Amino acid sequence: MRILQKKFAIVLTSMLSFSFLYVTQANAFTGTIPVPVIGTALGFEAGKGYTAIAGTGPATLEPGETFKSLEIFSYLLNAGVPVGAPCTTGTLLGSKTSVGAVGAPIPVAATLTWTNPADSAGKMVCVFIKLTTERTPAAPVSVTGPAAYATISGATASATPTATAVAEAPSFTKPSFSTSPKVGVKAKIKINKVSMNGNEFKSRSVTLYVCDKSDCSDKSDSNATKYSDLKDTDAKTITMPEAKGKKGQYVVAYDRVVYGADKTVEKASSIKQLTTSSASASPSATEESVEATPEATVEETVEATPVPSPTEIAAAPAALSTGLILGIVGAIVIALLLVIIVILARKKK
Repeated sequence: MRILQKKFAIVLTSMLSFSFLYVTQANAFTGTIPVPVIGTALGFEAGKGYTAIAGTGPATLEPGETFKSLEIFSYLLNAGVPVGAPCTTGTLLGSKTSVGAVGAPIPVAATLTWTNPADSAGKMVCVFIKLTTERTPAAPVSVTGPAAYATISGATASATPTATAVAEAPSFTKPSFSTSPKVGVKAKIKINKVSMNGNEFKSRSVTLYVCDKSDCSDKSDSNATKYSDLKDTDAKTITMPEAKGKKGQYVVAYDRVVYGADKTVEKASSIKQLTTSSASASPSATEESVEATPEATVEETVEATPVPSPTEIAAAPAALSTGLILGIVGAIVIALLLVIIVILARKKK
């Protein structure tokens, strides 16, 4: 009986340990996976090939957790099946798996191409992704993203086409001034990485506008400077190509991203007023246009003439007085010696 109790306790402890480990691992992945986008802009018909793109969103992993694989699936559901039905109840049309190397980051997006069956008019296609991570020695953990649905059109279609999923716009935080903007000094602006959310990246730039009004409602391209050739993965401090503005004016920086079919999303920094620098306003001739670290600042150094300390100031008069006293005492001693010598000479006579 005691042996059975011990075995039962061991099994129960193992089950509890496994359950705890599984919950911990399941909660290790943090992020919101966007809905995939099915390419139905030019129609969605039977017998033709189509592509879907799915992004992973701003996903992060816990320390010690690594990316294992990213899978994207497309399934064909029967006619009349409602939107939201489980994808795996249908027929698999295609799948694609991206396997991560050791230490590899989570892929930004995954794409899948397939062909709708010739007799699939009126049926619905379902697309979703599955992200798998692992932490040795625990078992891998998978997270399934939301699904996108699209109905195949055709003469025999018996269901109303559903609205296609719309990808989220790229997301990122607003830029900021890494140092207080000054007249005659090239502004330094900190930018952060852009999450494309499954969209195609086209270009990125930062524009600094100079304004007379405190709300910068009068900003224009005629009084602006632009830094181009930035990437969506850039997260650093940049130095603008030229110094703009005069004392009392205001400046604002815009981080602008172009994606997809020339769509634009931008974020503006806080508005700052230009001030004068207490040191030389001209930046160094060797100053780099892009700094490697966000903490980089304009070096403004004034070499001051050494000032004597209060102790040194007090010591100067003291040293002078001591020298004068020693001189007087020495003169008196010499005079006394001369007097003694004269007196002794007279006594000998």
